[in-house]
Amino acid sequence: MRTLASLLVITFFSIGTPAAADSVGQNCAMAASTFLASLSDDQRSQAVRPFGHEGRKKWTNLPGSRFRDEGLPFGEMTEAQRILGHRLIQCGLSSQGYQKATGIMRVDDYLVSQLEDPTQLPPGFDFGHGYYWLGIFGDPTSDQPWGWQLDGHHLGLNFTVNGDAVEVTPAFIGVQPNEVPTGPYAGWRILGQEEDKAIALVSSLDDSQRARAVMSETVPDEIFTGPERGDALTEMIGLPASDMTEAQRNQLQHLIEEYVRNMEPEAADPLLARIAADGPAGLHFVWMGGTEAGDAFYYRIHSPSVLIEFDHTLNLARIRDGVREPDVNHIHTVMRQPGMDYGADLLRRHYEESHAGD
Repeated sequence: MRTLASLLVITFFSIGTPAAADSVGQNCAMAASTFLASLSDDQRSQAVRPFGHEGRKKWTNLPGSRFRDEGLPFGEMTEAQRILGHRLIQCGLSSQGYQKATGIMRVDDYLVSQLEDPTQLPPGFDFGHGYYWLGIFGDPTSDQPWGWQLDGHHLGLNFTVNGDAVEVTPAFIGVQPNEVPTGPYAGWRILGQEEDKAIALVSSLDDSQRARAVMSETVPDEIFTGPERGDALTEMIGLPASDMTEAQRNQLQHLIEEYVRNMEPEAADPLLARIAADGPAGLHFVWMGGTEAGDAFYYRIHSPSVLIEFDHTLNLARIRDGVREPDVNHIHTVMRQPGMDYGADLLRRHYEESHAGD
């Protein structure tokens, strides 16, 4: 009789394990190619689009099939295909980023378990781990740029690959509930550090600093640069890091890294270097809402190289006197690279290199 360990080993190697490559970009190409090779023709027709397809820049944090026209959902994959799909999800993400992404998918199962009657949801308004889509844009076996996307409720991760290099931007990560209150996963808190580090930073500000950082006592309904709104914020306002103490700048750096280091070091380190080159005067911190743990709040970190937003967003189920209230257990975040979303810098470099002799 086979042991559990032997069965796991057999399963692992029967699926096929690509050999490690020299770079994240090469690893991603191998993971994508292996995943695609496992698909039927019908599945490939759902999963693959040309690199220039408009769907590469369209995604949504809303749940369900009614909002998506491309990509293959996990619910329509075999078990072996799901394993290969998860290998692709891991590519380009750090272990921290991968655990956040898969934790959000798992929490979506919890969310649907709390619905009194899921069958009463509108058609195509679906929750759960089966309703996350993998879409590949372009050909990962070619020497041309290509990309892929993980798209589903509270997840919009957009990857662009050019040779050895990978960019993950924009990266939308949200969760509801952020802290699971009941059941076997009670206490799970997927985006806890994004809350706690921010509260520690704003709590350290003196009155003069707060006057510049805190723009409103009211939490906005939503992040400003959500899907298809990447250019909504161009002016950098708030408290510059140059007017923080060294200890506060260190706190801000740790908060930034909580987002940037969701990516593999090969993608994260160059972005962190660009942020450092912007200098403290170029890095701004904005706050809205309460400033105590447990309050609803919004914050923004903005420099020429990075834009990060966090919001305790509105909950449709919480309406008081005709006004929807922000929900401290419902979080939306996004990280963007101004002027470089969807791998714009990688594409510029590819064009310059491929036409260098023209």
